[in-house]
Amino acid sequence: MTSKRVAQRGLLVCYQVVIVFLIFSLTCLYSAITCIAGFIDATGNLAHRCLIQWARVSLAVAGLRIHVSGLERLEANKPYIFMPNHASFLDILLLLAYVPHNFRFIIKKESLAVPLLGWALYKCGDIAMDRKNPWNALRSLRRSADPLKNGISIVVFPEGTRSPNGEIHDFKSALFILPIRSRTPVVPVLIEGSFGALKRGSILLYPSPLKITFYDPIA
Repeated sequence: MTSKRVAQRGLLVCYQVVIVFLIFSLTCLYSAITCIAGFIDATGNLAHRCLIQWARVSLAVAGLRIHVSGLERLEANKPYIFMPNHASFLDILLLLAYVPHNFRFIIKKESLAVPLLGWALYKCGDIAMDRKNPWNALRSLRRSADPLKNGISIVVFPEGTRSPNGEIHDFKSALFILPIRSRTPVVPVLIEGSFGALKRGSILLYPSPLKITFYDPIA
């Protein structure tokens, strides 16, 4: 290994350590702020805006190059059901930072058990789904229709969980009950590069370019 490659690897390791520390610190700080905001505003809107700020600051601190396209396809005051692929924790940050609508996530029930961040998600009004219990999952989908009636969009990962290899896997057909019954357009969202930047089960971030594309809404 040449001295240049050794230096590059050393710089990468330093970058990864610093970014892990900063993003962890930001997550703790903004989770606490979000919880406080949730007590101030019971609608969850203020808490959601706090998480948006967390995502934008975290991505800026990481120094990632992000290209966004397709926003012109969306109407500003119309609720949608955004359905992105899911390969990395970074997807959460990207969606919070770049979905231009007030929205709520449909998240797995286990996410609420994450210390502090889980409580912040709860105060935002994100909807927890029990993937192991079909009846409870169906009730969660029914609850998801309430924000849509109030003009608040929904973000749900149709694969159900993160991809283990970065490729798009089969969709959970039950999730399509929500757009069919609510008659809300679905916006397919393609996130590229997030798996290479932060693989599942890892905390080490690689400064890879990312791209998020919003496609035409589907009735």
